[in-house]
Parts: sequence; C-alpha cells; structure tokens
Amino acid sequence: MGSKKDEGLEEAPHYHGHRDRLRTRFREGGPGALADYELLELVLFRALPRRDVKPLAKILIEKFGSFAEVISASPARLAEVEGAGEAVITELKIVRHLRTISRAARCGRVRCSRLGTKCSIIAAPRWRSRKRSISAFCFSTSAIS
Repeated sequence: MGSKKDEGLEEAPHYHGHRDRLRTRFREGGPGALADYELLELVLFRALPRRDVKPLAKILIEKFGSFAEVISASPARLAEVEGAGEAVITELKIVRHLRTISRAARCGRVRCSRLGTKCSIIAAPRWRSRKRSISAFCFSTSAIS
C-alpha cells in the first residue's frame, strides 16, 4: 500500500483547520488549554481574517511577555511591531476593555456622590509593570435632585 501521494491524493497542509482546532480546544478546555500565543491567535483571527497570525502572536508574546501584557500595552508600543496595524490594535484594546469590565463586575459596588451625579464606583484591579494597583471607575446612574 502506497502513501496518499502515491495514490494521487494530496494531504491537506497542516495549517488547514487550524483556526477551528484552536476554537474547539478553547471551547472544550477553556483558556487553560491554550498557550498565551494561542489565545492571542484567537483574538487576531478577527483582526486578520485571511492571514496566518501565529507568527505575529508569537512576536507579540516575545516582545511583551504574556497575553495580559500584550492587551495592556499602549497603542504606540503595539504599533512598533510589524504587522500590528490599526485592526490588530483595535481588537487588542477591545479585549482589554472587556477584561476591565469583567473584573469590575466581580468587585463590590459603592454608592457615592460626585459633581451632583449619583454614581456607582467599581474598584477593579489594574496591572502596570507587574505592580498591582486599584483603579476606580465612576458610572453615572442618575442625577441628584
């Protein structure tokens, strides 16, 4: 019995179905089932739908150190990386914003008054240079009469 090539059948390149396999691994195993660069690939798929994003994901992880540090990097620093254009930077900033909202939602809420507006202050951890600090976000809920 010969190989598929000998029989006239071509094997699909290894990268065919890569995006679907990553999505399946994420759905079935959660984020812990993927390396940081693979999680980053999932984000980059949306920004660069017709391009191999693995090399860019690996470069970003190498430059910034982790998934969290990539999404937290400033747009100016991200733009220094070849291949990280506006679409990539926008997707990364969307993920960063969603992460902030998610963390804030898990924290306690405090009522306050500020500038004549009733606000909900939500404390959320913020990571900067591996030092943990707390940031407060004020969301207007109604005017005080």
